[in-house]
Amino acid sequence: MICPLHAWGDESIRTRGWSEPAYLLGASVVDTEDLAHTREVLEGLRPTRGKLHWHDLNDRERTEVEASIGRLRARHLIVVGSPADLRREERARAVCLERLGWELGRLGVTVLTLEGRASALEARDLRVVEALRGRRIIPSSVRVRHGDPDVEPLLWLPDQVLGAFGRARAEGRALGDTLRNTTETYHVEP
Repeated sequence: MICPLHAWGDESIRTRGWSEPAYLLGASVVDTEDLAHTREVLEGLRPTRGKLHWHDLNDRERTEVEASIGRLRARHLIVVGSPADLRREERARAVCLERLGWELGRLGVTVLTLEGRASALEARDLRVVEALRGRRIIPSSVRVRHGDPDVEPLLWLPDQVLGAFGRARAEGRALGDTLRNTTETYHVEP
């Protein structure tokens, strides 16, 4: 991949089919040269006019989506925070963001766009990032911002990867070959 690298992030909470609750924070790293093609593929995969969302897909659509995104020129990182106390979801998010930010900085990512949240929660994310920068965990070269998945299809990509990963783990199997070869998983304890 050629710099600048951009990552698109999303989260998922898993309880069903997992031995213990988990908070997942994922990012898909896409080279600037591949952004237009990746958007086009994602837009072609959605079954309706709305955003492509894993939970809205049936099993056949999920299988097709997993195979298609596995063929994209993208790298996926998943941080699994487990066991997660879901009453302290923001704590789990902060711990996962710490590891994800460090890994993205190591890869040379310059921008991380997380799926938008309520403004108070977005502000909280940015405070966490600033604190991690102060501890030199996330380099100052990595900018973190929030985006709207109704406007930016690239925010659909980590949603799909997290969905495929969560489903595979709940079923006691590995990700499909194409996606497994482009996905790295890290475990943290929130």
